[in-house]
Amino acid sequence: MKVALLGPEGTFTHQAAEEYFTDLQPCFCSTIEEVFESDIEVKLVPVENSLGGGVRDTIDLLRESENNVTGEKLLPINHTVVSSEESIEDVDTVVSHPQALAQCQNFVAKYGLDTREADSTADAAEKLSSGEAALASKVTADIYDLNVLGKSVQDEDTNTTRFLILNSEVGAKPSKTSLILEPEEDRPGILHAMLSCFSGHQINLTHIQSRPTKQELGKYYFYVEAEVHGQKLEKAVKALETYGHVDKLGEYPEAEK
Repeated sequence: MKVALLGPEGTFTHQAAEEYFTDLQPCFCSTIEEVFESDIEVKLVPVENSLGGGVRDTIDLLRESENNVTGEKLLPINHTVVSSEESIEDVDTVVSHPQALAQCQNFVAKYGLDTREADSTADAAEKLSSGEAALASKVTADIYDLNVLGKSVQDEDTNTTRFLILNSEVGAKPSKTSLILEPEEDRPGILHAMLSCFSGHQINLTHIQSRPTKQELGKYYFYVEAEVHGQKLEKAVKALETYGHVDKLGEYPEAEK
């Protein structure tokens, strides 16, 4: 299956797509905006990271485009040490994206390694020099024919990225819904009033994020994810529409944790 996703080859996004799709034919894009603009119908985009929070570009483009959310994928970010060297003792420098280097400081300190920053974890693995190792996804070892010198070397095991799948077939019974809420007027208590439409119908929200509409200062819209679908949600949406515009982005099964 052809899938548009953020590149380059060998990133954690690539790994997430490999794990989610069978017979994946990745079509790599340079930016999230390019993924949304791609002629490839099915897309995979990051929407949230447990350390960094919501991915703003994805949320804004979901509001602006006409894509349908049909699934989600959770990927624990486990940094693998890859190199053309045979042993970690032969390595004097570790290369990776600045975030990856920051997340593996204990490993770097343990071996007394120098560090060098790269544009991405995949770029680090592709352009290694003698005496260097990269912190990257596990798929880079096969892609660039490198040796694995260490697995899961991150300082903490709480780093997880969640991806949304767009425009694919819904593989199982939906249990979540993504929505955009845009209040018609800015007045005290408007967000509380809109959220009460969910609590009043006993609907739990798993994610909520405010984003500027970019129309004027102080005007925001809200991206929310609800643990519900079907008739119960439709009743809540009908109540929400008395306060503003509601755009249902899609119903899909919750990812396995």
